[in-house]
Amino acid sequence: MMGQAEGRPVARVRDPTMRALWSACDAAAGPAATLGTLAALVRALSATDYGVLVIALAVSGLSMAVNPAIAATTTKFVSELSGQRKSGGRTIAGVITVSLMAVALIDLVLLLGTVAFNEPLSLWVFGTAVGRTRHVGEVLLLAVLSIGIQQIEAVLAAAIRGLERFRRQALIEIGSRVALTAVVIYVALRTRSLEIILIAQCAMYLLSMLVRAVALRGLLPDKRLFELSGRAEAGALFKYGGWMWLTALAGVAYTSADRIIIGRSLGAASAGQYNIYVQITQLIHFIPSSLLAFSFPAFSRLAAQGCTRRSEIARSYRSYLLAVSVSSLGMAAAMIVLWPLILRILAGAGFAADRFGAPGLLTVNFLLLACNVAPYYLLLALGHARAVSMITTASMLAALLLMAVLIPRYGLEGAAVARLAYGVGSLMLLYKAHRLLTRT
Repeated sequence: MMGQAEGRPVARVRDPTMRALWSACDAAAGPAATLGTLAALVRALSATDYGVLVIALAVSGLSMAVNPAIAATTTKFVSELSGQRKSGGRTIAGVITVSLMAVALIDLVLLLGTVAFNEPLSLWVFGTAVGRTRHVGEVLLLAVLSIGIQQIEAVLAAAIRGLERFRRQALIEIGSRVALTAVVIYVALRTRSLEIILIAQCAMYLLSMLVRAVALRGLLPDKRLFELSGRAEAGALFKYGGWMWLTALAGVAYTSADRIIIGRSLGAASAGQYNIYVQITQLIHFIPSSLLAFSFPAFSRLAAQGCTRRSEIARSYRSYLLAVSVSSLGMAAAMIVLWPLILRILAGAGFAADRFGAPGLLTVNFLLLACNVAPYYLLLALGHARAVSMITTASMLAALLLMAVLIPRYGLEGAAVARLAYGVGSLMLLYKAHRLLTRT
């Protein structure tokens, strides 16, 4: 029955070490699969073809503008409902249904828009020379479809994390990413066709989505995955997520714009080279954020239980912040020292191994972002989405403006310098979190 405590799944309180381990395995599976795929694609495809694929995925990634916000909102609301004795008529299935409907509608609109404006969009993105000589229209459409399926998959994964079933989510994530990587690498080496590679990727994302749906359904009351929600419940979800959407819009532009501008200014091969640098150096941020991903639903659940848990939240936050700062600093130092070896293993001998140019600047940026992982999760869990949105959006907009100015003049180094604006600006999250905990 709706609103009854006994009908809801109760979050399992695990040992923090095990939660961190499974959370890390979950979040690290995606980047690890990306690196494995990258190592194969740069060898199977020409530099230009790989650059075209990078640009197509960067452009289609703009369709994910609201997905991180919807996923984070889903995790928060599911966590709160699983930790409350009285749900006030709200249900976990209702939250999931609203989130899935929002994502599906956005995906449909963007997919139809890509179909309708495929040719002019392809010419604008890739330039006339590439756009008229290659089947980039089909590549772009398949890339948008792939990202759309991935967005639905992400909502289902967010709900499982919200229930704090980190082990189950991690096992599904690892299995799906291993299968995806194996299939994409096999197809790339056999066909060397961008279109067939993306078709295979779409098929694997669809299979992964179905597996997650079945797993999530088994965790919910009465085995119901879908349930119509009232206007108040949907309104509460979108009210919280509204500020997150602003951050997500800026975030998607921030992560995609530099590769698009590089592709138009310097060519597809340069965009591919820059993408390799980003994929490697972002591990400095991904690994600590992976280890701490469990803290967001945990903080949300504790916050929903009232002020009595504030001291526990503060104590946990400070220990997480120290651990992330130390570990990310160590990874950054190791990456700079071992950069030539890392690049040779993952990308081959065809790329410049200068560790102090664009790679060094990107390393510093991701180090700063890693130090802001703990305050980011804390502020979101305690309901300060507006503050997080304003700080991160302003920082990313500054970076976007710098990209437009610096990339045409300074190339890859200009792109890396522009990204630093986000890392520096996001340090305000540390100050905000410190003030919040000092007051409480």
